[in-house]
Amino acid sequence: MIRILTILLLAGCLSCNSQSSSESKEAIAKDTGLHENNNSSEKLALNSGAKWKADSTTNNNVKNLLAIIEVFRSGADKSLTGYKKAADNLQQGLDKMISECKMQGPDHDALHKWLEPLIGQVATLKQASTEVGADKLFEAIHAHVNLYTQYFE
Repeated sequence: MIRILTILLLAGCLSCNSQSSSESKEAIAKDTGLHENNNSSEKLALNSGAKWKADSTTNNNVKNLLAIIEVFRSGADKSLTGYKKAADNLQQGLDKMISECKMQGPDHDALHKWLEPLIGQVATLKQASTEVGADKLFEAIHAHVNLYTQYFE
């Protein structure tokens, strides 16, 4: 179930440029293998020692993800239901980021290397079965989102 959800979300990521629906489907079909290889074999790294360039929309969407995290961390509801609501809010933020993405080229490819693990982490948090497990997943998500500023400007 998680794998299917992740694949569907990744398919949405692949259509981050402003293509028509049929063009998006063709791009997804062509790029699926490439992105699977990137996800498993290549790790996110700096661009020859420099940060990758992200557009203002992407930067704002990352700030939104951080705000969702901070609201949850400062709140009192640390129940399993609370963690799942936070996961839903993070998913909405990721969906917005994906739908608004206009980046292209190597910077966009680097963004995918940061984004794909995050999509999987949020999907896993949605499936958490204990508060302790959910807390560990949430903190891993928090750490991963904070990596953004180390690799992107």
